[in-house]
Amino acid sequence: METSNGEYPNSSAANRPITPQRAQFRRLAESADIGTVTRAQLAVLAQSLTCTGLINGTESHLLVALINTVPAESFDRSGRPIVFKSNQQLAFEIGRSVGRVSRMLSSLFDAGLITMQDSGNYKRYPIPNGDGKITDGCGIDLRILIVRYAELDELVRQVRAQKKAADAALRRYRGALRNARYALSAARLSEDCLSRIGARIDRVSNIVGIAGKASSRVLRRATDLLEWLIERTMQLPRRSAVAQETQNITCPYVESGMHKQITTPHPFDESNQERRSARAVCF
Repeated sequence: METSNGEYPNSSAANRPITPQRAQFRRLAESADIGTVTRAQLAVLAQSLTCTGLINGTESHLLVALINTVPAESFDRSGRPIVFKSNQQLAFEIGRSVGRVSRMLSSLFDAGLITMQDSGNYKRYPIPNGDGKITDGCGIDLRILIVRYAELDELVRQVRAQKKAADAALRRYRGALRNARYALSAARLSEDCLSRIGARIDRVSNIVGIAGKASSRVLRRATDLLEWLIERTMQLPRRSAVAQETQNITCPYVESGMHKQITTPHPFDESNQERRSARAVCF
């Protein structure tokens, strides 16, 4: 039997159980400081949450539809962001079945992105006060998104930063692998030496496997090995030797490590009395 707002009393969707986690989310939603986050900010966040793996694309579509259903003023200080649409209406708007919408609402509830308050007859309706303002209601409550906005937004930023670092590691590895094979073909070494270096390059490539599925740590390690093999192939001096050579060209006659001023603090004066000589001069 279907109720007037499209719910099904005898279905598992209507008899939505309250778990300790869902009860905790309800309590958390009550602490929302309404007016600190706008509807537009929440809509952008809902679209970005798919990259975190918390929800999929269809659930994100439903969450955005829920956010856009509530008037913008409901996110002001005196507002109450609660959705009273039936599952049937939501299903029509996002192009999914009623049962699918009900399951997605449960998933959003479990993820702590919405909370829900069912009425005794499974209808969703607002409860206004004497002035006509909505103070409570049975429906889909979005206040928990306000409470968790900073947390979820930071999670999205971290995931995007990790993805950016992973893409950079992938590009660097592929470039190092290409350069290593090019250096191997252009090197003037013995056949035996070229064969050993080529075998090492192939071994690194085999360990990495499909580069797009490898972790950033593995890619960075493989890149370092490939760059070292390139240096061996091109017969470049060892890094320690280059570092020692760089240290040897520093001035050994410096009087102290402190920089001595050799220019006057009064550059436009004609007199040279203000100048100080620099005795720490290298010859």
